[in-house]
Amino acid sequence: MYKALIVDDEKMIRMGMKKVIPWEQLGIGEVYTAASATEALDVLENYKPQIMITDIQMNGMTGLELIEKARDIIPELRVIVLTGYDSFEYARQSLRLQVQDFFLKPIEEENLSRVLKEQVAYLNEAEEEKRNFLLRQRTQGTAEQMELEKCIRGIINRSKESSEFMGVLEQYYGFQMDQGLQIVLIMPAQNYSGQESEQDFHEMSVKNICMSVVDAQGKGITFSDDGIIGIVYFTEEESSVLEHIEELSGILKDEFDTNPKIVMGSAVSGFSNLHISYNDAKYLLDTEKESIQDIIQTFGEQNKNNIFRDIFSELKGIMCSNTGNTEYVMKAFRTFAKATKSYNLSQQTVRRLCFEMASATYFAYMGESKETESGRLDALSKSLLSANREEACEVTEMFLNQMLGKEEESVHEIVDKAKYYISEHLTEELTVSNIAASLYITPNYFSRLFKRVTKEGCNEYIVRKRIEKAKSLLETTSLKTGKIAMMVGYRDTNYFSLAFKKHTGKSPTKYREEMQK
Repeated sequence: MYKALIVDDEKMIRMGMKKVIPWEQLGIGEVYTAASATEALDVLENYKPQIMITDIQMNGMTGLELIEKARDIIPELRVIVLTGYDSFEYARQSLRLQVQDFFLKPIEEENLSRVLKEQVAYLNEAEEEKRNFLLRQRTQGTAEQMELEKCIRGIINRSKESSEFMGVLEQYYGFQMDQGLQIVLIMPAQNYSGQESEQDFHEMSVKNICMSVVDAQGKGITFSDDGIIGIVYFTEEESSVLEHIEELSGILKDEFDTNPKIVMGSAVSGFSNLHISYNDAKYLLDTEKESIQDIIQTFGEQNKNNIFRDIFSELKGIMCSNTGNTEYVMKAFRTFAKATKSYNLSQQTVRRLCFEMASATYFAYMGESKETESGRLDALSKSLLSANREEACEVTEMFLNQMLGKEEESVHEIVDKAKYYISEHLTEELTVSNIAASLYITPNYFSRLFKRVTKEGCNEYIVRKRIEKAKSLLETTSLKTGKIAMMVGYRDTNYFSLAFKKHTGKSPTKYREEMQK
């Protein structure tokens, strides 16, 4: 909700406007009034309204003089001028002062409401642009991100400055203090051969991917915590945090050929309770470090009463989350077909489960590839109606093969388009998410396709291409290392140096010295 100020030396006019306009419906929560320009300046100084409606002809200081002084206090103030004098000079001066609208008294309620609505829309848009600008800044490795992480660490560790940090999150970053939150901790794989720089590079790579999948899409806040990557997820979204984590886990697995260790804290309400979720996740990480699963949840044990249903659910999950890999999908389905025989399921049950598995895979595939083809599920259901157990599995396997076989034809085309996009945008912010968006497919689906075709993760490919370009610039120019880092898409010079050393075994400076010799 925004604030507005009405300035007019006639009480009946200013109070009439305050009572007759539906301020809250327009998005304005507080309305102040002032009988003079001097009074108005006090309100501007103390309450910082975003919109001001003012008369021109007033005793003492005029409305035009007030606008000039008000701009010094609130440069972005939106101003609407009302006057009872039809004067060209007033209109000319109002234009010079860049007021948002100019009306002659008396003004109709509808017209004033309309122009106020326009100003609120402008303020909303400006606020959104500010949030997006801050998001772009902090997701590109700038000091903004470091400051944000400092606030999060202070809150979860309950430091003396916790309330101050929460004020920064609310006032500067625009986060809602009472929104639903859930902490997730990710422990990057410790599978490197003693090289500290290589491990640092790996941790930074994991963190950058998390930021591209989570922060850049407004799903949460990524931060570092003593060698562990933390994510504060916003839980108001329709989809659950677990769904987001499974997607992120799949991308990390594709990029680094290893499952990261992930723990989830409890869901809490508000940043003031964030430490509770963090402590829950930290406890799980500390106490179950040796026997940890891929993703540990704090809620409920899985119901294991129905063994086959568990097996079915697991295989269906594998198929739905691997639609970019035909071999995985078909292998899971054949395992299901064997299990139907082992558990001696009835024909009716097999037909129903075959349709459930095929339709779930179909919708996962359509959701990720964005391709649609009407009538396929209808045809499958008709084929299954009269099929026995073996025939049901055969018909369903044929359905899956036809659906995913068509996909194989376009896989290489998608990867070629991705490579071209990367080459054209190498100096910009490149992530699995924004490349997938340019191809109109989901990040998880794209990540699997790219890894399957190229045998390397997309992030790894981007790094390799950037290092190749950096090597060329180091060999052929005298540009400073920091400038070259920017030219190949790195905003963080330290990250660039770690990446370069990992790929060449030398620092950028050492590489240049040796090549120039």
